[in-house]
Amino acid sequence: MLEAFYATERGSLEDVTINGDFDLHQDLVWLDLIAPSQEEQQWIMDAYDQNLPTLKSLEDISSSARFYRDDDGILHISTYFLTKNKNFQVDGEPEENASTLATVQTVAFILHKERLFTLRGEKLVAFRAFRARARRNDYEIDYKDPTWILLGLLEAKLDELADILEDIHKDLEKYSTEVLNNRHREMILDLDDMITRLAHLEDMLGKAQLCLIDLRRVLTFLSRPRALGSHIYDADIRELSEDVRSLVEHDAFLFQKVRFLLDTTSGFINTEQNDTIRRFSILPSMLAPPMLVASVYGMNTDVLPFAHGTTSFIVVSLIIVAFFIGPLMYFRWKKWI
Repeated sequence: MLEAFYATERGSLEDVTINGDFDLHQDLVWLDLIAPSQEEQQWIMDAYDQNLPTLKSLEDISSSARFYRDDDGILHISTYFLTKNKNFQVDGEPEENASTLATVQTVAFILHKERLFTLRGEKLVAFRAFRARARRNDYEIDYKDPTWILLGLLEAKLDELADILEDIHKDLEKYSTEVLNNRHREMILDLDDMITRLAHLEDMLGKAQLCLIDLRRVLTFLSRPRALGSHIYDADIRELSEDVRSLVEHDAFLFQKVRFLLDTTSGFINTEQNDTIRRFSILPSMLAPPMLVASVYGMNTDVLPFAHGTTSFIVVSLIIVAFFIGPLMYFRWKKWI
């Protein structure tokens, strides 16, 4: 899929329909390729003489080659974007109970003086949000300069990560109430399910941290002298770097909260298991005395008291019941059961 955009007179972005290489004119400032076909890549090659990396090569690229400027002065950046996807949902299960999984994919940016090429494997929320913002152009940015498009996409990525961390924070507040409320935990909450939900959040936080650290490296690279060829972008890069730093700290705080809830939930599970084992351990202790009496009276001997007579069975039965009730009352007095 190939989407193209040009800058209007007021600097905003507008998309155009691409049906072939003949639609790729020199006024286009942003070419966005989503899982492009061989034919679409050939259109880019014919119109702009620009080779594009394959999606597979983006995943295999080494960390040392993620940000560089080639001999022709073209800037190449490969960075991670985080997306949230609904996990498989059981039939009849409410949508809010469906778990959410996070995936990380690499997006390539190729920045010329005249235009920006982006290559990605699937649609991303950050790109859609930036396109809506650039079409409105509330901040009156001149997107005829493709560098502002690059910085705008990085800002949209940062905004999406901030939204994801905010959603995780809300989920953790809700989970804290469920876990720490004794009545809710004992009567309603499935602790094993809570462990799974917390594990999903921890996985998402780890991937968010990966994207934030990667974005920090990108901004550090762009802040170097001659990286973008001008100092007019320095203020925006510094502001983005400060936002990244604050989100990294927030992510670390959420990690600690997840670990606390995981440890607490695991502790409650262990307590329930120990309580169950204790009950099963007490039961043989309660049954041992009456079993001993029954065994003694089951011996083949005539010298036992109450061994003969019409009331012997009733008397022995009462003795057995007394030996059962005695330990039961003792255990209740000790509050073991």
